[in-house]
Amino acid sequence: MSHEEKNITVLIEDTDAFGRLNWRVYCRYCELGEAGLLKSLGFNQMHFYEKHRISFPRRFSRFEYLSQVFPTDSIDFRTEIKRVGKTSLTLSHTFYKKSKKLQKPVLAAKAEVVIVAYDEKNHRKTPLPKQLVEKIRQICPEAFET
Repeated sequence: MSHEEKNITVLIEDTDAFGRLNWRVYCRYCELGEAGLLKSLGFNQMHFYEKHRISFPRRFSRFEYLSQVFPTDSIDFRTEIKRVGKTSLTLSHTFYKKSKKLQKPVLAAKAEVVIVAYDEKNHRKTPLPKQLVEKIRQICPEAFET
C-alpha cells in the first residue's frame, strides 16, 4: 500500500542558506504522504479525530540524505506502510530528485516515521482504530507484525 506524488516543484523558499532543499520540507512531504495514504484508504486526515478523538503524533523519525536537491530540480516521492503495530504505524518514505540534467531520477533521501494512535480524551496511546486496521489488513497484510 503506497501513496505517490510526482513532479513537485522545488521552490527557492524551500531551500536552506546554501540553496539545498531544507530538511523541514522533507517533513512536510512525509505529512503529505500520510494524508495521501489515509485518503487512499477512504479516510480524510481528521476522520479519526472527529469520530474518536484519536490523533496520530510522530513518535520517531529517521532521515537519510543521499543527494542534494536544488530549486532547478523537482521531487517525486512515495510513502508506504512498512509495519502495523498495536498502537502504531511505521511509514517508509523515499524521495527522488529529477532534473533536465539527469537521465533518470536519483534517490535523494529516505525516511522512516512512526506515528502512534493517541487518545486525546485520556491523554495516552491507544490501539489503532479497528476501522483503519481492517482497511490496511485488506490491502497490505504483509505489514502486520507477527
